[in-house]
Amino acid sequence: MKKKNEYNSFTEDGVKYMQCKSCLSEYVEVGGGVTAVTCNRCTNIIMLNKFPDSIPKYNIRKSNGKPPGWHFMNEFVDKDGNVFHRGKEQPKLKGTLKPTKVKPPKKRKKKDPDKKMFDLAKKYKRKQKEKKVKK
Repeated sequence: MKKKNEYNSFTEDGVKYMQCKSCLSEYVEVGGGVTAVTCNRCTNIIMLNKFPDSIPKYNIRKSNGKPPGWHFMNEFVDKDGNVFHRGKEQPKLKGTLKPTKVKPPKKRKKKDPDKKMFDLAKKYKRKQKEKKVKK
């Protein structure tokens, strides 16, 4: 019988380690009589390619069609005409008001650290001048 190709391996403290046959970069702890091994990363990649729908999607946020913070508004009317006061539905008022127009959030400019430091320096110099004038 022909002997199978054995991938790179070494033994350390009585434990045998063998190189992954797919990526050839990671060594995996193996038992006796093993000729080839696949590391956990390569196994995950193979499984993702074969069964992409089997992995649950936990961190995907589903939109409910309402803007963020709608339940904090004094009055909010959704597309269907449902009226909410502070997040609680008011069924008696359904269809009596127009849907609330939602404004997009303001885009904030982020100050770069250098500009922030120079602004603080200006403020400090102004204070020093004011102290001198008072004395």
